[in-house]
Amino acid sequence: MKALLGQLWRLVLITVLGFVGSLIAGLMVYGGSVFSPQSIGFAYVAYGLSGGFVFAFYHVRGLTSTIAAAVAVGAIQLAVSATWMPVINAAVWAFGVNLSVVILAFLFERKLAGFRQWKFTVVGVVCGGLFVLLTLIVALMTEVQSMPPTLFQANFLDGLWMGLGLGLGVEVAESIIHSIEQHRAAKAEQRRDNS
Repeated sequence: MKALLGQLWRLVLITVLGFVGSLIAGLMVYGGSVFSPQSIGFAYVAYGLSGGFVFAFYHVRGLTSTIAAAVAVGAIQLAVSATWMPVINAAVWAFGVNLSVVILAFLFERKLAGFRQWKFTVVGVVCGGLFVLLTLIVALMTEVQSMPPTLFQANFLDGLWMGLGLGLGVEVAESIIHSIEQHRAAKAEQRRDNS
């Protein structure tokens, strides 16, 4: 039970702070329209929440469980977003973002350790590139005739800001977790020394 509670508070902390980071970025770019599902800015809420959850799930449960969680979250987002956008668009964005966050979480935990406190910048740039790629995939699948550069530029900036906010929130959460674990270890060692 204690192990489950330990995983749960980590899961909640990383999810909430990742979401808050993305939400703050969205508010700076789109203002209060981020809370309207019909607004483009709503992506900061939807993908901030799911991205924070996927990052958290990876931190707590590892890669295999996280892939299953990302697919489940993508399916939920597809079901919800298909009510106001075409199903193809909803599917590409829901699964494209959530499965890509699994890769980002893996890199964040393992391969980006050398960047230390700057990992969030890499997450931001990768998310920006991902949003450009997903925009292209949707355009090709729906046979859109006009793909002006401003569309890709705007989506890159949205991905960049969302990734920066999400990555920064996750970094703050992981710093808090690390600090608490260090504090607990120091207290346990002090108790051993006193006995």
